[in-house]
Amino acid sequence: MANIMKTSRYDPIIPKQDLVIGEYYYGRCRNAKVARWDGEQFLYWRTKFKYVFIETIKCPEDDSVWDEFKIYKRVK
Repeated sequence: MANIMKTSRYDPIIPKQDLVIGEYYYGRCRNAKVARWDGEQFLYWRTKFKYVFIETIKCPEDDSVWDEFKIYKRVK
């Protein structure tokens, strides 16, 4: 039987230990392209239907199973 489970490896451009609390970062996840690092996870504004709310997402080092925010660069 073929293995249907796929895994992907992502080496962060900016490691978790180099992220600055309170700074915004460009990146990619299912629902955001910019997010703010709070020291534990990323926060971003999400719009779903007519509602706008803050949602959180983990960095790749903390979660490789679910959706994570893959960082590209810091917003200046």
